Amino acid sequence: MTQTVSLAEMNSVFTLILLVIVGILLRRFHVLSAQDIVSIRKLVFNIALPTLIFISLYSNPIDANVLWIIPGVVIIQALGYVTFRLVPIRFRETIFSGLLGNTGFMGYPVTQAMLGQGALPLAVIYDQTQSFMIFSTWIHKNLRSFINPPLIAMILALILKRVALPLFFTNACQLVGNTTSPLAMLFVGLNVELDFHWSSLIPAAVKLILVPALALALTLLLPVTGDIRSTFVLQSAMPSLVIGVVYGAEIGLDAKKLSQNVVVSTLLFPLTILFWARFF
Repeated sequence: MTQTVSLAEMNSVFTLILLVIVGILLRRFHVLSAQDIVSIRKLVFNIALPTLIFISLYSNPIDANVLWIIPGVVIIQALGYVTFRLVPIRFRETIFSGLLGNTGFMGYPVTQAMLGQGALPLAVIYDQTQSFMIFSTWIHKNLRSFINPPLIAMILALILKRVALPLFFTNACQLVGNTTSPLAMLFVGLNVELDFHWSSLIPAAVKLILVPALALALTLLLPVTGDIRSTFVLQSAMPSLVIGVVYGAEIGLDAKKLSQNVVVSTLLFPLTILFWARFF
């Protein structure tokens, strides 16, 4: 990747980060209510994000090698969960925040900005595999929890991939899907409470340095190249999962510590992604 291309891609990422900052300011100055934030999340998760997933999977070719992303994610999450079970209880928030990444709300827009729309199906596979591991391994949810709008959109796209859908329908999907990036970034910002604590630097280091380094090492073993390799590392380098605060609280973790971890990793993400972009 040339320096010129790298700067263009990073400008796109900085645009997304600016939207996160706008979201933080909107929350700080109480421009939007708590109910408005819930409505934005529902709009993104139930409509915009599934539409983006559908049109991306439907419109772009999918190489069979993308399936190697699945064992890669499973290995990372399995190692993380084993570590989570073995470490002293006081370190569990660190491992939990360090292993679960914001691969949907933040991962999709950043992947699209840095690697293009053609890489979105790869980000979808990574994100859905991580979601499967979260529900099945980390928080032990029942089967109904696996069914969600993004997953349904992915399945429909694969079923209809060889069907010639009307142009007005695919154009409408593209328009709605294009709202995902700005709305998702605003949502991330709206959920960031500027509650900084130095201890959160450790889980941030795990999430932003150790996990993507492990992913990069796995690309030496798995038969992945090009955008598949780049997406695998990029998604692994996402900051801590925002909704992970809720998931962690469900299994008895300290929600305040988890929230602080999300804040610090999100704020440091623009710096660490500059480093990991060198490997794309």
